[in-house]
Amino acid sequence: MLSALVILLLLIWLAILGKRSGKPAADQERLKTLEEQVQWLYRETQRLRAELAALKGEAPAEGAVPPPAPEAPAGTVDTTAAPAAEPAPAPAALTWWQRLLAGNLLAKVGVVLLFFGVASALRLAADYGYLPVSLRLLVGAVGGVAMIAFGWAKARQGGHEAFGIAVQGGGFAILYLIVYFMLARYALLGPTPAFLFFALIGVGCVLLAAAQDGEILAVLGLAGAFFAPVLADRIGDDPLPLFGYFTLLNAFIVGVSWFKAWRVLDVAGFVLTIGVGMAWAVDHYRAEHYPATQGFLVFFWLLYSATPVLMAWFRAPGRAGWNDAVLVFGTPLVGFALQSRLAADRYELAWAAFAAALYYGALWLFLFLRGPAELRLLERCQLGLAIAFGTLAVPLGFGVHVTTAFWALEGVAVLWFGAVQGRRPAVLAGAGLQLAAGAWLLWHLPGTATGLPVVNEAFFGMALVAGTGYASARLLTDERAVAALWWALGWWMAAGLREIHFHASDANGAVLGLVFLAGTLAVTLWLHRARAWQPAGQAALLPGAVLALWLAWTNLTEPGALGGLPYLPVLNAFDFAQLLALAALTAWQRRVVALGAFVWISCLAARIAHHWGGVPFTGPALWHSTLAQTLLTLLWTLLAIAAMIRAARIGARLLWQAGFGLLALVGAKLLLVDLHNAGTLLWTGSLIGVALLVLAAGYFAPVPPRQSE
Repeated sequence: MLSALVILLLLIWLAILGKRSGKPAADQERLKTLEEQVQWLYRETQRLRAELAALKGEAPAEGAVPPPAPEAPAGTVDTTAAPAAEPAPAPAALTWWQRLLAGNLLAKVGVVLLFFGVASALRLAADYGYLPVSLRLLVGAVGGVAMIAFGWAKARQGGHEAFGIAVQGGGFAILYLIVYFMLARYALLGPTPAFLFFALIGVGCVLLAAAQDGEILAVLGLAGAFFAPVLADRIGDDPLPLFGYFTLLNAFIVGVSWFKAWRVLDVAGFVLTIGVGMAWAVDHYRAEHYPATQGFLVFFWLLYSATPVLMAWFRAPGRAGWNDAVLVFGTPLVGFALQSRLAADRYELAWAAFAAALYYGALWLFLFLRGPAELRLLERCQLGLAIAFGTLAVPLGFGVHVTTAFWALEGVAVLWFGAVQGRRPAVLAGAGLQLAAGAWLLWHLPGTATGLPVVNEAFFGMALVAGTGYASARLLTDERAVAALWWALGWWMAAGLREIHFHASDANGAVLGLVFLAGTLAVTLWLHRARAWQPAGQAALLPGAVLALWLAWTNLTEPGALGGLPYLPVLNAFDFAQLLALAALTAWQRRVVALGAFVWISCLAARIAHHWGGVPFTGPALWHSTLAQTLLTLLWTLLAIAAMIRAARIGARLLWQAGFGLLALVGAKLLLVDLHNAGTLLWTGSLIGVALLVLAAGYFAPVPPRQSE
């Protein structure tokens, strides 16, 4: 673990220190550009005032004689000049690897190695009794102070800033290490004096850092303080000293960052607290440590979540250092992950999530009601975190259906907010919550009790998802509204057909399904035509297609007898439901209804043969039944002739051709299928009947003329 921490400290220090390289030159260049722009704006203002005075016939003010149009400095747009060539692009920002290698790399590596060398020397001296305790500590302290003084002197000399700051950082880290050895190894200091010494060292480190604008110095000093317990190998089982120490360090970091926008210092404090704290927990945490660990976790969470809000609200000088996604979003993510390891059960974790939702909701409300416009992004972040934790608390504390209801309602509320405010991310978040609600319900649906018909949790949950989907569709426009309405219709039909499957017999279920689907299609079409809602017209494809498939399936599988009543063709509940479905399909797509009517009439012959002729309602039995084939031939012929007569009256040549094609199919059937029944009474009767019907068609239904004729 020690080697891993060494590597971590080395990488953090090198990456941050690299940022300093080239900074003075860049600052000088920016300052020079700014001065040129201010001078140009002053001259331009004087020239415009003089021209305005001349237009009014007034004498120009003293010193305001219009000079020639000044040349705009670099970086300033001159609207009076002709378009000039584009300026050369600014040099690209240094990558993290370039910053790592920039500056005095040897000084960086040397100071880090020296720090760990001193730590190892102190440890060996303690283990093997080298030198008296006071002497070994004094040597280390003198070495640390000497490094600070030497580094300060070198930093004040031109050209040695990076080297001097690196040496000072190493000296402060050694002083931290000395104090910690006095506290934990030798018990020469109590916790209170030790923390006072730590505070003094930190203040001195930060004062020197502020005087030299040395961000790296502050980071190195505080990083050494964080690693001091690990390097001293005296973390111990009791978490109170360690967490009390970390509390002081993090509070000090916030105090420093209030005045200095040192983002790396803030992130380093966050990362080091988590890293060293988790290293302790892996080896030493036990159940009796829960109160201290929980208390520090709450303090850490509140500190790193409230500080960005408070600094932004009070316009602290260093507020820019906290405008970082690692701190704003990393704090709740890491904090809740650690909380999940501490919680005894899911209900305790649910309360924690609920408390976090209320807390972030309070931060959002504070910024929303009183915050200036520039804090809107931070405000939305707090709102998003409040919604996320509220969403997370529900499945932890409640069952499947409460979770589904909460997510679905929350989703439509967020979507409404996004639609009203014109915020696409909020719309997507609301849609995502509804998708999550549907997926959650679908995953747990097999284990849900059905209960009474309709009055059960499964139907309520599915209907609620459908209802929120419909509400979302009303809030949206264009393709998004169609997609939301498809989602709503899909859940609504699934809910109804599921109830029919569990609570009705096969025959009754077929009829109820037809009525339910036909009603769904009719309402959808009514929304489109009566309410002039265009998305409903496009979304009608879903219930229309399902109804057509259900119509075909029921015709092919159900004999049509209901309630033990005698079967009367057409005059029964089953065929009434078929006609109702055909009527709904007629209002939707006439081409679909023609195919559906053909299937229904064909199966009507099979059902008559089954109920009146005793033919089993199976495919092979009906295929070889003379009665079924005869009835099918006659019904097809009647259908064909009815279509041809209708076509002749309205002049629909295409419909007439369709009827004629069906009549030709009847002729082919007589020759290829019914021929094996030749000589029987039924075959003879069907042949005569078809002939008479064809003759009647020739008289009553002549072919309509072409459109041009």
